[in-house]
Amino acid sequence: MRRVISIAQRKGGVGKTTLAVCLAGELKARGSEVALVDSDPQASAVHWADPGHLGFPVDEIVLGERSVASWVQEVRQIRADVIVIDTAPVDRSLGAACAISDLVLVPCTPSGLDLDATIRTLEIVDAVRVRSRGVPALILVPNRVDRRTLEGQQLVDELTAFGEQISSPIGDRTAFIRAFSTGQAISRWAGDQAYGEIRDLCDLVEEKLGLAHVPA
Repeated sequence: MRRVISIAQRKGGVGKTTLAVCLAGELKARGSEVALVDSDPQASAVHWADPGHLGFPVDEIVLGERSVASWVQEVRQIRADVIVIDTAPVDRSLGAACAISDLVLVPCTPSGLDLDATIRTLEIVDAVRVRSRGVPALILVPNRVDRRTLEGQQLVDELTAFGEQISSPIGDRTAFIRAFSTGQAISRWAGDQAYGEIRDLCDLVEEKLGLAHVPA
């Protein structure tokens, strides 16, 4: 059964593309047939994939002014066990992606603006849930967090108030920058904390979706 995962946030600059590409790469490494949809007009995931080292396809499918139905149809034509969608930070795109998703990941950094945007993102997800009998599931992802700082500690506490599943925090790691600049998956830096954090997130995603982990 195919699964669809959206990385969604009403505000840009929160690390959506990094999470989308890294999660897709780890799911691929664990044995799933994965495809990534870049629906953000900035096309950051497409640029990440340009060198051809990721090992899974990245398709640019932007909603824009087209009908939601035609966008959904194009996404559903993709053949993969798991489709990861890197969404654009606008209500219409978020709503369309969430409506076809089994799971939504919402990254949030230690910023008051991010928290305000997270509230709006959760409102969009909740509106979809009303129509879809509680689907999609949701994970809040504290991102670019320094757990040693007061701001990092406060972010987890603030996200807890939303009453949703929260992942372990993901740090602001240079390995993510290197992965993007070289067009590679984060597994290239398997000894780095960044990879360990993505593995932990992937464990939670697999658990949430009931995906079997195929050991490498």
